[in-house]
Amino acid sequence: MAKSPREIANERQDREQAALHHAIGYFIFWFSQLEFTIKARLAGALQLDEDLFDIIIGPYDFAMLCTVTEQTLMRGASAEVKKAIKKYFDQCRALNQQARIIVAHGSWTYAGARHVSRNTLKANRYFAKPEELRKQADIARRLMALMMVLEQPPEKKS
Repeated sequence: MAKSPREIANERQDREQAALHHAIGYFIFWFSQLEFTIKARLAGALQLDEDLFDIIIGPYDFAMLCTVTEQTLMRGASAEVKKAIKKYFDQCRALNQQARIIVAHGSWTYAGARHVSRNTLKANRYFAKPEELRKQADIARRLMALMMVLEQPPEKKS
């Protein structure tokens, strides 16, 4: 028996909704991995005992975690490494502003997230396509991998 146009439309809508839900989850997962990796790197730099990890590092929101880790890693670093550290954390803060805050605090519909800027009090719509959010997740994933080699200056090309 052939499907009715309504059934076909409902199936399409179900696929689109599932893609959006997957993209939101994918982003949240990779952003949380990035955040934990930064926390672990900070704990290592501070040589924290494991039983102090949550006590010392847990209270930081993401922006403060970035600031504290950035300042900690810069101590004693060369000018070249400091520049790389600053660039890295600028990218982390941008991801937080451009994606995490919107994902977490936006009002979601199947047309994307509606978010009101705290600075302008104007609403905008974001992530109308799940692919847009998956790209942000991929940025979080890339930043997570870079966290582990951050203090190493880039290799000089011969």
